[in-house]
Amino acid sequence: MAQDLRLAPKHYRQRPATKDDAQALTEVFYKSFNAKFWSYTFPDTPALRQWFEKVWHMGLDNPTDRTFVVEDTEQDGRMVAFSRWVMPQEDGNIDRSPSWPELTANECPDMDVANAFFGGMEASRHEVMGKRPHYMLELLGTHEDYQKQGIASSLIKWGTDQADIDGLETYLDASEIGQPFYEKRHDFSSRRVIDLPDRPEYGSFTYTGMVRPPQKK
Repeated sequence: MAQDLRLAPKHYRQRPATKDDAQALTEVFYKSFNAKFWSYTFPDTPALRQWFEKVWHMGLDNPTDRTFVVEDTEQDGRMVAFSRWVMPQEDGNIDRSPSWPELTANECPDMDVANAFFGGMEASRHEVMGKRPHYMLELLGTHEDYQKQGIASSLIKWGTDQADIDGLETYLDASEIGQPFYEKRHDFSSRRVIDLPDRPEYGSFTYTGMVRPPQKK
């Protein structure tokens, strides 16, 4: 069982995202990840920022998706974190309306890496979960100024609590850095490694499909 789960202090407010949040969500995304893989695959350019704003809009239009933001009420409601959950479908179908716009070479400098990244995660989820209904944590990020304060854990707990109530598993894809956090704090276990092409700019980078069984309260 998870131990020492630290949750965000009360002055952080979690709420559903709206389309008006798209620009701020993109800003938090670019301030959340410092691994060289991210800056190589998704460089901070106007074209990619526009693409990410489409990502948020499409997810908010999708009936299976739930996007949340966290605000710091002591800093005039500054957005500091986000999550996007994919809700279970009764028939076990894990396909859904598109929540990711087409990514082109005009936006991404290395489409081979991008395709391996997105395609590998989708293939992993299909292989690991099959047609079993489940919750999926698709996106999670915390601004670098606000990390290690329990904010991410609070966002994760929203979905895992729902999964526990429904008696369902939870799926996510974790980086090597994030994997121990999900294992020790949230009861996930590794199921499938997603290999990505090596590049001199970032070396090697892998993702791991992880599953959390429902917990009895």
